[in-house]
Amino acid sequence: MTNTILHLGLVEDGEIELDLAALELAALDHPGIDLDDYIDELTDIEIALRAADGDAVGSVAQAEALSRVMVEEFGFSGDRTHYDDPQNADLIAVVDRRLGLPISLSILYVAMARRLGWSAMPLNTPGHVLVRLGDASDALIIDPFN
Repeated sequence: MTNTILHLGLVEDGEIELDLAALELAALDHPGIDLDDYIDELTDIEIALRAADGDAVGSVAQAEALSRVMVEEFGFSGDRTHYDDPQNADLIAVVDRRLGLPISLSILYVAMARRLGWSAMPLNTPGHVLVRLGDASDALIIDPFN
């Protein structure tokens, strides 16, 4: 695990696969956990997104595809009932429970979009994290928590 943290500190930001990095960091709180099932689950989400509309052009179509797959097919949503539960920030628990904070859900949305070659980045706003899809000419901001 120490090698993971060292690696993350040495690579360029654009080279970091957010979902895999978040899983590795979450594994620090789960000694001995095998991440293979979680990596497989993320791959399943990618495959479903690709099948649903992997060729989506434009941020609106991409946002609709992400929402359809992440929310309707895989059941991810914001945890409004127990917002401050530490599990909501732990990507392993988020994948297990399908509930998370804006930051953890944004990590998943951005990672899935990037796996399909779509432009996506997290946006840190006061008290909330959003996701920007598309480039400057076609930007759309979405809220994975809501």
